[in-house]
Amino acid sequence: MNWTNIISEIGIVGIISGLIVWLIKQLGQSYIDKNVKSYELELKNKSELFKVELNQSFEKYKSELEFLSQKANKLHDKRLEKIETFYEMLVDFNLDMETLASWKIVTGMTPEEIEKQNLEDVQKASESGNIFFMYYQKNKLYFSIPTCELIEDIIKSLKSSHADFSFKYMFLNLSPELKMEQVKRATNEIRTEVPKLKSKLEDNFREILGVN
Repeated sequence: MNWTNIISEIGIVGIISGLIVWLIKQLGQSYIDKNVKSYELELKNKSELFKVELNQSFEKYKSELEFLSQKANKLHDKRLEKIETFYEMLVDFNLDMETLASWKIVTGMTPEEIEKQNLEDVQKASESGNIFFMYYQKNKLYFSIPTCELIEDIIKSLKSSHADFSFKYMFLNLSPELKMEQVKRATNEIRTEVPKLKSKLEDNFREILGVN
């Protein structure tokens, strides 16, 4: 047995085996590196796609938010216009009703002239009241339900008072006592109850306007 040849052959086999193991390791590492790079590229692509989708969603949300904000601002501006006009009409009607409830000192006028002036005051209050009522009916959607309830309480009070003042012109044969009772009731309503309701409504409008 030639031990020299055997050892030589074993050495060659070892070298070949080492080369094979090294080659396998290199191929394995190359495969792993290739997969890692492929996975990294896939993650990068997905990340970029997610960024694009996120930006698109953000821009869409931003656009919708701006639209809603503009819509809300326009609605608020319109409500402010409605409140301004509505309050002016309320003041006009209320002043006309206060004229009916005020004690008048007249000189140089006959009873007929005084009665004619009173009738004109009643008619003037009726006209301003109708304008006020119609405007409210056409624009009540701009007010919240609690605000509408408060406005309708004012309308009810003023209409009732106006009816008391105008009742004698519809029924001419009323007794002086009944006429006086109606005037007293209407005067108390206008001087006491209406100002309370009007003050609550003004607080409500101030809250809407943001001037509390």
